Amino acid sequence: MAWTRAVAYAVLSSQFWLPTKADYIWPNAQIDELEREVFEQENPFDGPGSTVSFVDGCSGPAERALGIGRSFGAEWIRNAYHDMATADVSAGTGGLDASIVFEMDRSENVGDAFRETLSIFQGSHNTRASMADLFAIGAVMAVGACSNGKVIVPFRGGRVDAAGPGPSGVPEPQQDLPTHTLSFAKQGFDTSEMIALVACGHSVGGVHGVDFPEIVPNPVPTNGATNDNTVTFDTTTDNFDNLVAKEFVANVSQNPLAFGQNETTRSDFRIFNADGGDMISQMASSNDFFLNTCTTMFERMINTVPRDVKLTDVIKPLKIKPRKLSVAVNDDQTLSVSGFIRIVDDLIGANGTQVLIHLASRSGEALPVATGTTSQGLTAGCGYPNCGPSYTYYRFSSTIPADQGVSSFTVEIIDGSTGKATVYNNGGGGFPVSDAILPMFSLSSQSSITINGSDQLQLNLTAAVLNAEMYANVSLIVPQPSNKSAPISPWTQEIVHMEPLSIISGTNFTLYRGIWQSSGPLTAVSSHPFDLVAQGATKTVSSLFNSWDDVEFV
Repeated sequence: MAWTRAVAYAVLSSQFWLPTKADYIWPNAQIDELEREVFEQENPFDGPGSTVSFVDGCSGPAERALGIGRSFGAEWIRNAYHDMATADVSAGTGGLDASIVFEMDRSENVGDAFRETLSIFQGSHNTRASMADLFAIGAVMAVGACSNGKVIVPFRGGRVDAAGPGPSGVPEPQQDLPTHTLSFAKQGFDTSEMIALVACGHSVGGVHGVDFPEIVPNPVPTNGATNDNTVTFDTTTDNFDNLVAKEFVANVSQNPLAFGQNETTRSDFRIFNADGGDMISQMASSNDFFLNTCTTMFERMINTVPRDVKLTDVIKPLKIKPRKLSVAVNDDQTLSVSGFIRIVDDLIGANGTQVLIHLASRSGEALPVATGTTSQGLTAGCGYPNCGPSYTYYRFSSTIPADQGVSSFTVEIIDGSTGKATVYNNGGGGFPVSDAILPMFSLSSQSSITINGSDQLQLNLTAAVLNAEMYANVSLIVPQPSNKSAPISPWTQEIVHMEPLSIISGTNFTLYRGIWQSSGPLTAVSSHPFDLVAQGATKTVSSLFNSWDDVEFV
C-alpha cells in the first residue's frame, strides 16, 4: 500500500494504532461533515457565532437579552418534534425529513420558532448535510446545552430532505385524549411513551400568548417587538430537568397546558394522566430516570424517518482527522503540501508531545517528514459538557518535488514523557491526499458582480491538472438548489467547462481556468463547496467539496 515504505522504518520503534470498530475510515462523504457539525461545534475555522452559541445557557444570549421568554433551545426541540410528528410508521412515511419548512403556514405550526430555526441552519445546509440531519443535530445540541451535558443523544446521519409538505397531523392542545393517543401511536409511541415524550419536550420553554391567546390571554403589549406574554412550563425553564413532572405531580405547576385557565387546551393534564399518572410520577420521583428516559425518547424521535431512508451507525468522533488539506504547484517545480491535523486531547501529553506527518509520494516512497506545530486558539470542542472530546489542531507544511508528488500520509505522535511513539494510519491505508487535480487558490478569486441590477457571486477559479493529456474534459462544478425560491430543494450541479491556460514549466501540470456566476437570488447556500473533475477515456480524477473560504474575495 502507498503508506508502507513511508513509515516502515518506524515499525521497530513505534506502535501502530488501528481504528476501533466505532471509527470510520477518512474521508467519508456521508459522515465527515456531520461529524464536524456534532463534535467541532466551536473551532477556529468556522468564524465567530458558532451554531451551538445560539443555545448557550439553553435560551441563548440573544433571546435572553430580548427578555420576552423565547428560547432557542426549546424552539429547536419543538422544531424537530413538529417535523417528525406527521410520521406514519406503519406506512413507512414521514418522520424527520425537514418537511416542516413547507408546513409553516399551518395552524398546528404557529409561531416564529420554525422560521428562526430554518434561518439559523440554512448556512450549514449542503450536499453533505441535509436540512433534516441539521434539524436532528439542532435537537441534539439543544437538549445537550439545556441539560448542561446530562442528556447526550446519540446521533446518526443519512436523513433525506422532503421535496414538499407532508400531511397535517401535529397534535394540538385543544384535541381530546383519544385523538392524541392515536396521533402518537401513528408516530410509533404507546401511551407511556407519549407521556414521556411530552414531558421531555416541555422541560424547557413555554407557551407564548402572542401565538396562543386562547391558552395564555395576551394583553396589549407595551412593546410588540419585546413582549410575547410567555408562561413557562415549569420554574426552571432554562434547565432541562424533571421539574415539569415534579410540579405537575405536586399540583403546583404553572404549566398553562396542564392547569391553564382554558380547560379545553389542558392537553398536558390529559396526557400526563392517560395511564393513571404512573409514568409522570416515575419521572417526578427521579431526575436520573427522567433524564435517561428523555435520552431514549429523543433518540427515537430524531431517528423516526421514512422506511426507505437508511441511517448511518451512531457517529463517533475520530481521534485523528485531517482538516483543510491543500496541495499547490509552485513555479520552482515543487509542490506545497499543508493543512491541519485534528488530534483528540487524550493523545496529547503534558510534556512536549511531538507530532510528525510522514508523507508518501505517488509511488509510495517516503518523503521528508513534516513536523506539526500548534498555537493558542487552535482548539475545538463542544459548547456543553460530555458531548465529545476536546481537540488540538497541529499545523504542518512541506515542500516536495513535483515529479514525485504525494499520495498519502500517516501521523506519528511521540509522548514527551515516555518517548513512546504511535503511528496512526487510518485503518492501514494512510490518510489519502491527491495531486491529480488541484484548486490553485493563490491564482483564484471570488467577487460580487451586478447583472441586470441584481447582485451575484462570481468564482474565478484556476486549477492545476496532472498529465492533462489524459483528460478530454475538465469541469468546475458548483451545486445549487434547483429551486432558489423554495426554502429547500433538491440540488442541481451547475457545470463550467474549464479551458487550458498553460503548462507549469518543468512539471507535468497544466493550468485550467473557469468562471462560474450565480443565477437567480443569492441564498445562504450560494457559495456551496465546489468540485473539480477531470474526465478521460480511461480515468476520472476529482477534488471534491472545496471551500470558498480558501478563495480570496476581491
